[in-house]
Amino acid sequence: MKEMKWGQILKRNKELGMAMSGRVRRIALLSNTTVFQLKDILELKLRESGVAAEIHLGDYDSIVQDSERFSQYDAVIIFWELSNLLDGFNFKVNLLNHDQLKAITEKVRAEIQLSLENLKNTPLVLFNRFTSFPYDYQILKDSESKVVSDQLNVVLKTMVSHNKLVVDIERVIALTGLEKAIDHRQFQMSKSLYTKDFFINYAEQVKPAFLAMNGVVKKVLVLDCDNTLWGGVLGEDGENGIEMSDLTAKGKCFHEVQSLIKGFQRKGIVLALCSKNNAEDVDMVLKNHPDMILQDTDFVAKKVNWVDKATNLKELSLQLNLGLESFVFIDDSEFEIGLIRRELPQVQAILVPTEISSYPDTIRGLQREFFTLSSTKEDINKTVMYQDEHARVESSQNFGSIDDYLASLGLVLTVSFNKEVSVSRASQLTQKTNQFNLRTVRYSEIEISEFINDDNYLVSSFSLSDKFGDYGITGLSIVKLDGRLAFFDTFLMSCRVIGRNVEFEFFDQIISRIKQMKIDVIKLQAEWISTLKNKQVSKFYEGLGFICIKESNASKIYEIPMDQYVLRDIRYIDTLNELEIRYDDKG
Repeated sequence: MKEMKWGQILKRNKELGMAMSGRVRRIALLSNTTVFQLKDILELKLRESGVAAEIHLGDYDSIVQDSERFSQYDAVIIFWELSNLLDGFNFKVNLLNHDQLKAITEKVRAEIQLSLENLKNTPLVLFNRFTSFPYDYQILKDSESKVVSDQLNVVLKTMVSHNKLVVDIERVIALTGLEKAIDHRQFQMSKSLYTKDFFINYAEQVKPAFLAMNGVVKKVLVLDCDNTLWGGVLGEDGENGIEMSDLTAKGKCFHEVQSLIKGFQRKGIVLALCSKNNAEDVDMVLKNHPDMILQDTDFVAKKVNWVDKATNLKELSLQLNLGLESFVFIDDSEFEIGLIRRELPQVQAILVPTEISSYPDTIRGLQREFFTLSSTKEDINKTVMYQDEHARVESSQNFGSIDDYLASLGLVLTVSFNKEVSVSRASQLTQKTNQFNLRTVRYSEIEISEFINDDNYLVSSFSLSDKFGDYGITGLSIVKLDGRLAFFDTFLMSCRVIGRNVEFEFFDQIISRIKQMKIDVIKLQAEWISTLKNKQVSKFYEGLGFICIKESNASKIYEIPMDQYVLRDIRYIDTLNELEIRYDDKG
């Protein structure tokens, strides 16, 4: 985008805006400085990534008022610039006495608190840290403006929460370069402090938050081995000839890379191998090499063979039951990267840099691709969960029928309702689940909390365990109770538990709960909205006995009288709910 002229950016953004489909994400941009360029730049970046975004500019220097006006938007970005706390603050600050500075700081502190209070129910708020960096060249001691910015940043730090992110704007300035980021001439003429280059970098840095909100998140990091995990070629240099030790010049970079990737794995990023090598040779390195940071148990799957890598990645996608669009693939071969970019364009393919010293920075940059708005227990335990699933698959080969196999698992379904539901995990499921998702509506933690506290909604989730381990919280339902009608706004389930029939037992538990409530529901209504990824559940409601009453190319609406819904008795699933568990715990 940096090579594009402003007119080209406007034209391309308009074209993508006219072609948008799906839920539109409304984003407000509030500021006390001129930031109109960011509107089209961020819109373009989000639209190119598949997010139907519309950005609306607030009034100039009207942040407090606009925070109330735009509080119902999907997201709000706030540019509250220190240089414009009052006209000419960037140079008048040196002329103000202590009491005047304190008065300004207290005024802005109160305005920040009021603004963020107005935005407490907004799903996502990005607030830039205050900085005196653009016009403060004092580095040996703190200037007056630095003192003010530090005090205001303390206020921001206390207000960080699940829906509010503080953007370190100094990093964006540093990334762009101070001279290329700041335009003092334009600031004097029109209060436009930042350049186009700055806004391009800013948009790129904050984009992951909006992608995560819209369910566009990378989940799997697939790695080659030779000259990717270690220096050298295993088949030629042998186990003792490859390098990844921090004691050698060549090995240092690979040692650092493996350490960074190990950190990714601990945060819930799924790791896999795809390498042209002898499988037994690679296994020996993973299990025995003293310099390996990454171990065999850190990888959920391995495709180490002589098959082309496009085929291997497709098989990994099927094995993990995750779409290729959630894959990032790293290889040192231009041929292999070219193959993947041509055959599997939905995979993000990254070439190991020729200058190996820059390789660790390439890996650090991947943190943006795997960004999530929240972290849950399921994320941290993801590798173990996939390894448990591998054990299940191996065990299934010993049974003659699927029912016999499922009966052997000892499946236990634990259902939670309303205030027992984990808000962070429920929100995450709406943002990440694509295949078994009937309507694919994304919700923030704020929105999930609102549903839970609204008597007109029933929010339910389930966790599942068996003799091999715990799947974690893997299913969610949101039912809107509208008089005598119960509408299934959301019904989804993680792909990790598909094929166990738990969706039917979960649905039965929801229906049973509705019957226990003091409401007279006589009709159930549901909807399937088509996406590129949820075709497998296009007839789910028909399987439950619902009748399709309206159909289009993109959706189906179903109904069934409550008294005609037939509960199933799935003998191999034991079901508990949170109330029963707490009662048992108390003895």
